[in-house]
Amino acid sequence: DYGVRINAVAPSIAKHPFLAKVTSDDLLDELASREAYGRAAEVWEIAATIAMLASDYTTYLTGEIVSISSQRA
Repeated sequence: DYGVRINAVAPSIAKHPFLAKVTSDDLLDELASREAYGRAAEVWEIAATIAMLASDYTTYLTGEIVSISSQRA
């Protein structure tokens, strides 16, 4: 009724300074190595999806969880 869209973003690992404060480099490297691309996502890669969801390109998309990952099968 109010034109509000509700979506969520579910990223896999994204390396950023706050994560580095609470997680060891070894663990971050191990988690990143499990990704299909062999690396963690960049923060801007997650932000780009959020920007898309907030744009007029997704006016008919609601109630979705967008998974951002390159997990190996």
